[in-house]
Amino acid sequence: MTPAAAPLIAPPSGTYNGPQQMITISDSLQGATIYFTTDGTMPTLNSAIYRGPFAISRSTRVEAIAAANGYSTSAVTVADYTLQ
Repeated sequence: MTPAAAPLIAPPSGTYNGPQQMITISDSLQGATIYFTTDGTMPTLNSAIYRGPFAISRSTRVEAIAAANGYSTSAVTVADYTLQ
């Protein structure tokens, strides 16, 4: 089975001055469901479902996968944010 496209997390990993108000996760596969974590654990189909932009107020690792009917689960996408 073909894997779903890996999600895209924005903004990219990096060091930022202060909280980030608009972390977004998208996927190029129409109809894909995105699952994500912010606690450093690997996302699974039991993780939180991404429903829209969210904020982070401390250094955080965001990890995400995508799943869709007829596809296997995507590779994990990781974004590391260091907030000063």
